[in-house]
Amino acid sequence: MSTLSNCTSSTRPASPATGDTLFETDTKKIIVWNGSNWYVYNYDDTTAFSNTLSLSFDGGDDLETTYNASTSTFSMSVWIKASSGTNMSFGATSGNNSVGFKGASMISAATAGSGFLIAWKGYTTGHAPAGLGGTNAALDILDDEWHHLAYTINGTSIKLYKDGGDAAINSSNPSNTQGSPFGSLTASTALSAAGFDSIYPYTIGSLLNGYFFTGKMDELAIFESELSGSDVSDIYNSGVPTDVGAQGLNLSPIAYFRMGDGASDTDSSGSAASNGQSVGTVTSLVGGYTATQSTTSKKPTYSNDVPS
Repeated sequence: MSTLSNCTSSTRPASPATGDTLFETDTKKIIVWNGSNWYVYNYDDTTAFSNTLSLSFDGGDDLETTYNASTSTFSMSVWIKASSGTNMSFGATSGNNSVGFKGASMISAATAGSGFLIAWKGYTTGHAPAGLGGTNAALDILDDEWHHLAYTINGTSIKLYKDGGDAAINSSNPSNTQGSPFGSLTASTALSAAGFDSIYPYTIGSLLNGYFFTGKMDELAIFESELSGSDVSDIYNSGVPTDVGAQGLNLSPIAYFRMGDGASDTDSSGSAASNGQSVGTVTSLVGGYTATQSTTSKKPTYSNDVPS
């Protein structure tokens, strides 16, 4: 008689083979690796990752969250869709105040010659200067197509990934070496707990009171760790989002917003999230963090336009 090998939800194999089948002792579930994702069997139910909704921002919205880090290593992963001529400066970032950015923040300008800016602890002390990723790096993804962005910070080391690697999407000779950063820089001041400020919580869709995002955003994950290049490539998954949490890649995000596909995500009336409805609350799958917008005119809407 054969038996299943055991693991827990936090000790799933890092490099499973297609068809590997395990029993999770903590969740009492059977998991099967199909070559790209874990399929989870729970009694008579089969749970597969499903992505049906994103959030749509009109350039004047932001969602505040309760999350605020205290770490020297940090990563963010997000899918975005934006068009040429729209405002590309965006959040999924920490708030800012009179002395500059607080916490690891990311913006990119929708103007020729601009790259990305990743900053913390003030605009000029801990940051990668605008232009990270090279000339027109920000414009490179303003093509009304879905793209994946990820950045990592480890002390003073900053890495930026686009579509899983060093994708030069609109160049005459596009390349995409998966797992290789698109841009790398060394900051003047290392990221540390002192770079964060609990008074200015993280926001989705803007820096606090400015740099509002125009476009669609999906599958936002925040990590208090440095994602590896192979992690980023796995998240990109050839352009098809995959679960980064315990039911999928198991990368231990500290916050993970499904942008409408979370079980607790609601519209403004408190009902389940659905296409075309304004947002009520978006809830992280881990940590219990919530994101809301109290001003009716500024509420983002759910969209069934998703990366695939």
